[in-house]
Amino acid sequence: MHPSSSSAQRITTVDALRGFALFGILLAHFIYWYSGAALPQSTYEKFTDTGSTIASVINGIFISGKFFTFFSFLFGLSFFLQMQSLEKKEERFVLRYCWRLLTLGIIGLLHHAFWRGDILSIYVPLGFILLFIRNISNRLLFIIAMLLVINLPARIIEIVHLLFPSPAGNNAAATPLPVDNDAALYYAAIKHGSLIDVIKNNWDGLSTKFSFQFQSGRIYITLGFFMLGMYAGRRKWFEQPELYKPIIKRICKYSGLITLGIVLFALGLIAVNDAFKLSLETKPPMQLLFGFLFDTAGSSMTVFYLAGLTMLMYRSRWQKLLFPLAPVGKMALTVYLSQTFFGLLLFYNIGFGLFEKTAPWLNMMIAIPVFLIQIYLCRTWLRYFNYGPVEWLWRSCTFLKWYPLKKTNQS
Repeated sequence: MHPSSSSAQRITTVDALRGFALFGILLAHFIYWYSGAALPQSTYEKFTDTGSTIASVINGIFISGKFFTFFSFLFGLSFFLQMQSLEKKEERFVLRYCWRLLTLGIIGLLHHAFWRGDILSIYVPLGFILLFIRNISNRLLFIIAMLLVINLPARIIEIVHLLFPSPAGNNAAATPLPVDNDAALYYAAIKHGSLIDVIKNNWDGLSTKFSFQFQSGRIYITLGFFMLGMYAGRRKWFEQPELYKPIIKRICKYSGLITLGIVLFALGLIAVNDAFKLSLETKPPMQLLFGFLFDTAGSSMTVFYLAGLTMLMYRSRWQKLLFPLAPVGKMALTVYLSQTFFGLLLFYNIGFGLFEKTAPWLNMMIAIPVFLIQIYLCRTWLRYFNYGPVEWLWRSCTFLKWYPLKKTNQS
């Protein structure tokens, strides 16, 4: 890596990281037929073949929940850099930044209408929080971020409920829970519904999605990674890659050790529980402990992915493998939205209707050529155009003027 190319290296590295995150997001959603919310439990239990079991285990350990936090870190970094750029250009940058977030929110809500798993509608309110905390110290920013990524707010709420249980909790009738009814309606929309049915079901599920975000604590974890991305931007870790290489290396090492330690501890606890028939899974304090271990391991694995991939991109051999993902990362918003097009086309009743017809392991295999198509389309598009189509629209709406989309000098 030559010093003169450090800026280009930084941009390419971040774009390649985004591209890798989008591949992980595609895998996570394709495995269960691009569903954006819970399905009936019986749907998951239909596929018990070896391939599907292996695919589910790989997804649960290495993919599910890891790449949205990965993507969230990079979004937080981008939001900070955008905020910083606007602050330098305009006196009234706060209004411009808020307008930029609102336009992204409109895009997110439109996307949610077609696919309930949309994350942009979650990102927008968190982007406003970054604006409000933009002047806090690096130390405080880092401390709050770390408490959020281990999902401390959700754990505190669980402890409060454990210490002060609801009197009505023991008298719940044996009727289907709202989440069960919602899963059945969502299943019907995917399996048999028209486009109008899908849109109506998704809109009806908007409040359910936000409720799940708070109940599970995912929104706190996402905000934590936003703040970590902001922290990395402040520290200029990606602007001066050679200077901060030792720090990134240490982060990679310790996040890997933390992840491994938690996994080994959890496996040991599970083995003891099974061997001595302790039924620990039925005890609320143990459920609380496993929730903490699960969230902490997931977050530490995300950090390990981020730091590890960044370290690999210091090596020319790995640059040849990972840098081709940069065009995907440069068009991240367009690619993310277009994944919904492929998902609905392949799996929903409004498309080819492969829902429940293909096994989870096959769905993961299908995701690979879909992502290769996206890489090809992005590389081809960027030969002729300055921005991805949605990025161009978002930028033009932000500044209320049309930016040149087509390149004037094509090589």
